This record gives sequence, C-alpha cells and structure tokens, in this order.
Amino acid sequence: MTTHHAHPSLDILVTGALFRQYKLLERIGVGGQGVVWSVLEPGQKRILAIKFSEIPDGDQAWAEDARADQQLNRLIELQHPHILPFLDYGFDNNLRFTISPYVPGHTLAHKTRMANLPFNEILRYGLEVASALDYLHQEGIIHRDLKTSNILLDMSGHAYLADFGLARVITSSTLAFHTGHGTPPYASPEQIQARQITPRSDIFSFGILLYEMFTGHLPWNGKKQLGMEQTHSRQEIPDPREDNERLPPLTVEVLRRATSADPQLRPPSAGEVMRLLLGVFKVSSSNLPGWTSPKGTQNRDVDELLQQGLAQWKSTNGLYNLGLTNFVLVDFEREKINTNATRRFMLSQALTYGYHDDEWWSIVGNPRERIAVSSEVLGKKNEAITGRVVSRLMGDRAIQALPDALTETMTSALLETGTKTGNALLRKQIFDGMRALAKPGQAWTDSDSDTEQLRKLGSLALEDSEGGDSAAELIGHLHSPTAVQVVLDQSDDDRKHDTLLLIQREAGGLPPIVPGSIRFRLFVESFMHRLIQQPINLFGAYAMAFLGAASGIGIQVYATYRLPEFFDVARITTAIEQGLIIGSMFGLGIFISRIVMERFQTPATFLRIVLGTITGGLVINLSLFIFHVLFLNTPPTGLLITAGSAFIALAFSVSSLFNSRLVKTGLSILSILTAILGTWIIHITFSASPVDLTPMFRYDYAWPPSQILFTATSASILMGALSQFVNLSIKND
Repeated sequence: MTTHHAHPSLDILVTGALFRQYKLLERIGVGGQGVVWSVLEPGQKRILAIKFSEIPDGDQAWAEDARADQQLNRLIELQHPHILPFLDYGFDNNLRFTISPYVPGHTLAHKTRMANLPFNEILRYGLEVASALDYLHQEGIIHRDLKTSNILLDMSGHAYLADFGLARVITSSTLAFHTGHGTPPYASPEQIQARQITPRSDIFSFGILLYEMFTGHLPWNGKKQLGMEQTHSRQEIPDPREDNERLPPLTVEVLRRATSADPQLRPPSAGEVMRLLLGVFKVSSSNLPGWTSPKGTQNRDVDELLQQGLAQWKSTNGLYNLGLTNFVLVDFEREKINTNATRRFMLSQALTYGYHDDEWWSIVGNPRERIAVSSEVLGKKNEAITGRVVSRLMGDRAIQALPDALTETMTSALLETGTKTGNALLRKQIFDGMRALAKPGQAWTDSDSDTEQLRKLGSLALEDSEGGDSAAELIGHLHSPTAVQVVLDQSDDDRKHDTLLLIQREAGGLPPIVPGSIRFRLFVESFMHRLIQQPINLFGAYAMAFLGAASGIGIQVYATYRLPEFFDVARITTAIEQGLIIGSMFGLGIFISRIVMERFQTPATFLRIVLGTITGGLVINLSLFIFHVLFLNTPPTGLLITAGSAFIALAFSVSSLFNSRLVKTGLSILSILTAILGTWIIHITFSASPVDLTPMFRYDYAWPPSQILFTATSASILMGALSQFVNLSIKND
C-alpha cells in the first residue's frame, strides 16, 4: 500500500508568509474546491492569484492528481481574451496550487446580487462568456463548473471565465469517462446522475447563468434545482418574465432550449444561444456598449480602483477599505497618480494594511494632515491598526511638538480600544502614547461620553502589572475623577494606595473626592518612597557632596593656616581633619537642598525652593558655626554666614530646575564663590573690628585680591562640581 505524508491545513496560509517566491497578501476567495490568495511577486511589481486545494488521502486521490497534472499541462496553453489564463501550477507540501493573474473587481455573482443589470450589459457579459466557452469546447475542454461566481469582472466591466478546477480535456476515446461534478444549481441532469457529459453540459449551465442575470436570482431562488428535477420529470426552467416583465416574450424559449433535459435538444454552442438571444432582443453585438477587447485594461483598472475608492472613502468619512490587494495594485502606480489629491486616502489605506505606511506617512508632510488621517483610521476600531497609528504618532517629532496632538475624537477612540483589548502590550502602548500625545487635563472633570471607558480605565489601573501602572498614570494625565472613584471603591487597600500614588505623581495632586485621611497617608508614603528610591544614587550624591565640601574646606584651611612651612605636617593634618568634620555637615546641607527639590514632589515649585533653601541653609550655617567655634575659637557675629549659607542653598535649589548638568554645575560653583567672596568683601568693608560681621571663611588681610580669588575659586569649583556629579531626579518611577 502506498503511504502519504500528513496533509497540511489551508489554515497555515497567513498574510505576509512566503509561498515559494511569492508573498501572501490576503485571502480573496474560498469555496468547496479550496481557497484563493492574492500574492505579490517581489521585484516584478505584479500581483497574482493562487488557488490552493488540499490533496485528499488515498491512492485514488493521487491517481486523480496525476490526471489533473495532465489536464493542467493542456489548460496552461489556453489563450483567449475572456479566459483567465494559467501561469503555473504544481504541488507543494501536499497542496495543489494553480497561479493566475489577479483581476481587480468582483465576480458576476456579486454584481448580479447588487442590482438589476441592464439588458445590454447582460448581453455583453453573455457574449464574452460564450466566446470563452466556445473556445474551450473547440480545444476539447469541458469546464464542468460554469456559474456566476466563476466569472470575474475587471474594473472596466470585462468578463473572464475562471476556476478550471473541474475542467476536463476530452477526446473521442476518453469522452465516456468524463462524468459528474459541478455545482448543483447549475449542474445538468447528466452531471447529477454521473452520466457521460459533453460540451452541451456547459450549455445547460450557461442557460442557468443567463437566467440568473436576467432575474437577479437562481430558478426558484435556489430552493429547487432544475437539473435534479429533470432526472425524474420533464420540468422546464421558469419564465424569467415573472420577475422581469420588460424581457421580450421569447426569452424563455431560448433559455428552455439551452436547459433542455435532453442534451441533443440544446443549442450546439454558447455562441448559438447568444445569437438566438440577440435576435429576441433585436440587437447586434456591434451595438452593445463596451463590446471590445479587454487588452490594455490594467491602467484603466488602477485608475478606476483609485477613483471609486477615493469617492467611497470620502462618503464614509474615512472608514472605507480598498482591500490590501487593490491597495498594493494602486501603490505600484504611485508615480503615475496625483498624490496631492489622493495622499490622505492612500495614507489611510497604508495605515490600515501596514503596507508602505512609512513612505505614505512621509508623503503626507503636514503633521495636521497626518493627525486628521490617523483620526479617521482610528474610527475603524481595529487593534492592529490602532497599534500601527500609535507607533507612527509616537515616532513623529513634529506631531509630538504640537500642544494638541490628539483630538477629543482620537482620545475617545484610543481609550475605547485600550480598555477593551485583551492584548496587554497593545494596552500599554496605547496608554503610554496617550500620555505622550494628549493634552494634560487642567481640572478634575470628565466628558460624559467617555464615562464607561473611564470606569474601565479605573478598573484596569487596579491591576498589579505594567499595564495597570500605565492605566493609573493615564488617569492622572487625564485628571479623571470618574476613574479615581473606581479606584477609591477598591477593597484592597494596598493596591488602592499604590494606584492613587501613581495617579498623584502624574497629576501633581488628587481630586477633592479623595478623603483627607487617604491624602495624608499618600503624602507620607510618597515622600518616603521618593526619599529612599534609588539608594545607590542617594549614597553617591551625598558622598560626592561630602567629598566636594571636605576638599574645598580643606583647601581653605590649608591655604589660610598660619605656619611658616607650606608643606608642614601640622598644616596638612589640620586641613584634612577640619575638612572631613566640617565637610560632612556642609555637604549634608547641599544634599538636603537637592533632596527637597528633586525628590519631594509638589505642584508648588516655589514652596519646594523655599523649603530647600531653609533646610539646606540651616545645616550649612550650622556647619560653619561649628567651624568658627571649634577650630577658629571665634564665635561668629552678624548675619553674613547665615545669608551666605541661605544663598548657597537657594542656588542649589534653583539649579535643580534645570536639566543641563553644565548649567547646574556652573550655577552651583558661581553661588559658592559669590557667597565666600561676598561675605569677605562685606566684612573688610563694613566691619569695625576683625570679630564683627564674621565672613564664611577668613583670609589674611595682607593677601592680594588675586590670592584670595584663587583660593576661593579652587574651593568653589571642588564643592560645586562634585556636589552636582550624581543625578538625584526621578523622572520615571
């Protein structure tokens, strides 16, 4: 017994996958015989259609495929203007496939269902199908599955006979072996009874097809099948004038001849059927509009696709989808189309399908236009499209620079998708994007239309996950009291308080609905959390501030110590000792000023500056007081040390408002130098004796100004530069 490999499912075919050298675009058809995919042939700027069908198990099926291989060898040679040609065929991983050109447009079945067709259009389609059918029969081929869904129409209205999955090549010696198959409503009685079929079996199907075009439906609306009825009766096709009184009376006679139960009574060719119909309608083929060769229709197809798509896109407020295959077809002709008139439409389609969206984003250069298209596309409420749009908006610096990058409509659409999706990564992407692009709320108010989504946002914020944290931060960004109320109703106090902390940090505060007891707890938790966060940075910042202060004060002591020998051991020991002791407190004062500004979060910046100046200044002042009492034995008088200490603490507090490390360092060095020199100049100018108006540091009255400036500058550079060496700010926690 012959064994075969397990058969792969057609479901493994997915958009973007490669089949041989072709890239799969989208599934454009499905039926009992398999599925049809549009594919892109890289490098050729050509779109093709591939029909796939699974090979059934069993030796008989493989024998059938061997015969199919012989049939396809013959079918691939067909050349007719109204027959969709075969370009290639074969077998791959137990899938049978045939490759044909892609025809944009619809099937005849689709057009028949959409509206009543004009008579001249029906006759033209009939002539085109008849010419294709007669050509097949002349070549010794029976189609065996003629129906409206197997007739493709291009954008210019030309018909193409397609789907030769059941076609058979016949000869006088094999005629008796060709039986059965077909689609029941169109199948002749001999097909249904699995008797010998001939080209006249296709004529029967052609008659059913004509009836469907004339009436818009199958005989008896498909509830009965003429071929089946004729296997046991002399049933005839219904009179189409019962549905369409405008038809000539003799129309039914032509259709009944074509669908006669006896194949010998049917006209010998489809062309003869059409000759009879043209006589009934009293017209000639030359008088039918559009009865021309379909050659050279590709450019017209693209133009028609673009114009029809653009019109429908405008009429649906940007919700119309051209279809991936058709969009790729139009995109091929990008250089030939007027992008000024179509760029927004093309960008909307590119974002919809994720095909060349980066290029069309660039073509639409105006950021406001990009936002308008993005808003329209978000209205489709598709998760993949939403993720694509958010990525584009987030990566666009021009849009990020706008104060109102997200409109209310876009915010609402993003919020709806973000709260409904089960994709955690997409949800976080949407919420983070909204925070980056949406204008922050100025007051704790909500839009009535978004109440349900905001409640869902509050519920999501309670999840202990990155997505939950993103939702909480978005609540703070939007200033939504509705979402906050959902959080307040949570019974789990730990997660509730964590969520409210995130909301508070993002918003800079909480709405009035939050009770005072919760506010106080959050204040304490927030301060402690920020105070101890990133402990390595905390330790490093203080260590550098201590090192800078110890070094600067050590230089001051060493330079001003009154010993004759400059490198005296006592001078060195004293400088190190006093530098370490006083530097520990002086550096602590600087560190406290920075902590208050960079870790204590409150919307009132002025309050933080005042608090940082007072607390840091007091500690610096205390360190200098100890320095003068313990080491200089001269308790300070006046307010110069206090003023200088406050000035340094103020400078460090203000410097925390700048992002530039260079600006921070420069401001710190300048403030320390100004405080040291300023207090000394005031002392020597206004004091009545050496003990009045004590300066921060004393110098020898005999020193020239250059020596004083050099010493003070050296100390200031060490204190200021090292104290700003480690960043204490927490931008994203």
